[in-house]
Amino acid sequence: MHSPRRPRARGFTLIELLAVLAIIGMAGAAVLLTLPGDERVLVNEAKRFGARLVRAQEEAILGMRAIEVTATSAGYGFTRQRFASWEPLDERPFGNVLWEEDTHTRLSDEQPQATFHFDPTGIAREQSLTLMRNDQALRISVDASGKVLIDVPRN
Repeated sequence: MHSPRRPRARGFTLIELLAVLAIIGMAGAAVLLTLPGDERVLVNEAKRFGARLVRAQEEAILGMRAIEVTATSAGYGFTRQRFASWEPLDERPFGNVLWEEDTHTRLSDEQPQATFHFDPTGIAREQSLTLMRNDQALRISVDASGKVLIDVPRN
């Protein structure tokens, strides 16, 4: 007795699926290689600094003490108000941070640092800082409400 033939199932073979995945992978790698490396480093550095500013604001609110983030051409650090003086804030996730190699700030001899101040309510003094890397520039600013913004400055 013959068993009835099953109709052949339609679909893709494993080899066809692997070939498509390999093509997609190569296309993705090509896109990543066309992005300028310096721009990614600068964007990541600005985002990291912006996130640290937000964390400093949260610490000011939760700790009920003012926090300052001071940025120089070399990097940035955190201080916390303790009565009438300021003390370094160096426990995690705070502590001094150096900018990535070839990243620097647009500061002057008259203003060798930029200080971002957050009071215990989260309100901030308006301040901005421009990060530069080769011919790329990004400005990180904090408005009076404490909102952190990252944008490309207009020359």
